[in-house]
Amino acid sequence: MPALSTSGRPRESVRKPVVDRRISRTRQSIDKAFLLLLQKRGYESVGVSDIVREANVGRATFYEHYTSKDELLRVQLRQVLGAMLRGGPDQPDLLDAMPLFAHVREVPMLYRLVAGRSAAARSLRIVQEVLEERAAEILTERLSAGWSLRAPLEPPIAARLIVANLAALLAWWTENGMKEPASEMQALFQSSVGSMLVPTGK
Repeated sequence: MPALSTSGRPRESVRKPVVDRRISRTRQSIDKAFLLLLQKRGYESVGVSDIVREANVGRATFYEHYTSKDELLRVQLRQVLGAMLRGGPDQPDLLDAMPLFAHVREVPMLYRLVAGRSAAARSLRIVQEVLEERAAEILTERLSAGWSLRAPLEPPIAARLIVANLAALLAWWTENGMKEPASEMQALFQSSVGSMLVPTGK
């Protein structure tokens, strides 16, 4: 039987939330340091040594949470894009990217550093991979809800085409001063990819 704490609960159950909070605080510190350095110097110029120095953690601690700088970027992008690229069987649009357009308008410099013309090839590739993962998830939801892709499209090709359209629109928009509202960019995006899906049987 595990030893009890003064509260009468097993010591393990008392200690675990403290450990979880410590892990969460360390991750937040690393994430915040990474974001700050990205905005100052760009992805290619930031190394793990810079991140741990800014976050005030040890190098070994960093590697307890992330295997590399690339994985750190990938994890952060997945968290962001999971909320900013939406879709589902009840939505009329194939994919709702309006939250992403709104976010890019708020932090255009960060977007340019990670995915714009001045971005490193490696960070750009990670952005594309994460976007394609999310597009594939949304496509899977739509296909399981009674839709089909127009022949000869297959899901991996469709996901890549969706992301290519989204990337092209984001590039054009940011390079031309983002005069159009996010809703107009969503309409342009939808018109470029909306014909990929048809109701099953048509």
